[in-house]
Amino acid sequence: MIALADCNNFYVSCERVFRPQLRNRPVIVLSNNDGCAVARSNEAKILGVPMGAPYHQVRYLCERNGVEVFSSNYELYGDMSGRVVSVLRRFSPELEVYSIDESFLNFSGLSDPIGLAVRMRRTVGQWTGIPISVGLGMTKTLAKLANRLAKKSGSGCLQVDVGDLDTLARVAIEDIWGVGRRLAVRLRRVGAHDARQFVGLPAAVVRSIGGVTLERTHCELMGTSCIEMEEIVPPRKNTCCSRSFGKPLTSLEGLEEAVANYVVRAVRKVRAENSLASGIQVFVMTNRFREDQPQYSNARALALDEPTDDPIRVIRRAKELLRSIYRPGYSYKKAGVILLDLIPAGSRQSLLFEEFGDDRTRGFVDTVEEVAARYGPSGGFWAAQGMDHSWRMRRERRTPRYTTNWSEIPEVG
Repeated sequence: MIALADCNNFYVSCERVFRPQLRNRPVIVLSNNDGCAVARSNEAKILGVPMGAPYHQVRYLCERNGVEVFSSNYELYGDMSGRVVSVLRRFSPELEVYSIDESFLNFSGLSDPIGLAVRMRRTVGQWTGIPISVGLGMTKTLAKLANRLAKKSGSGCLQVDVGDLDTLARVAIEDIWGVGRRLAVRLRRVGAHDARQFVGLPAAVVRSIGGVTLERTHCELMGTSCIEMEEIVPPRKNTCCSRSFGKPLTSLEGLEEAVANYVVRAVRKVRAENSLASGIQVFVMTNRFREDQPQYSNARALALDEPTDDPIRVIRRAKELLRSIYRPGYSYKKAGVILLDLIPAGSRQSLLFEEFGDDRTRGFVDTVEEVAARYGPSGGFWAAQGMDHSWRMRRERRTPRYTTNWSEIPEVG
């Protein structure tokens, strides 16, 4: 038996933990630069705020109905996610963190899995303030399907058994995990409009439409486990850091400063996983929605002489790449850095004539990173990052980082 614990309207729920007056009120959370609605409370959904809708299109609707609007507070959401996972681990030693708000748990061998799910849901709510829904099934796909129905019905916990065709008939074909809209169109052409009809298709037909991946989904819905639990997250192959600017940039100096900051963030991700980057890619682009402005986008990559996690070296190479693709006369809306072909730090092979093998440089880098980790980004940073970050993305409606910043912790008077 597999359980899927999914936080309900997670970003909104995190905001409500520290502002209980928001409960039962319509709330939405916006994406980077306060662009689109990426999380909606049930009340906002009832009002008709579409998922992913640009805020400028729903601003009047929100203002007319008193919808509370917030910028994304990723520091808070990440910390609250960790707290939820720490509670979930008390209920199963085998747990896979699937996303920031979803986790699979192995409930195999339990005599009353639904009872444990109810108790787990209640405990998470009491200890963290985050409401969750729990779906149970013999496979991951059935658990995902059960979770979706649990949210829709408001029951909180639901188990879908193998062969429960009546329940499968309640799930539209595009709502099956791993199907999506494009495959749904092709499946509808062969008569599969819901999960029940999909299960009834011959395996050969399923494979001809969606290959082995869709055939796995087909088998999972019939009770054959094809997607194993992953307790240990596999190391990532690449890592990216990119942001849309709060205001368009036109100068090379401003872009270099932004790219340097993205490099530092990406390198810190790599260092945290004890990995090294073998290559780097830099890209820039203008705002494709501004048809009244000239458009330009470009990217360039290079392989490093040796794998590294040295921000000084990576910043230097990133600025070289940026200069090669920068073109004056454009208003740039976004830039980003991708560190390529990551390898474990323990497998690094040094060069015979190593240019960056100075132990003093390594010690200096480690010291700056330690200062930054202890005192925050403003406590230790590289000169290339600059100090006047007027290009930073807009987060004008961000709430305090209640659990991760000493100066923003809640006060009780």
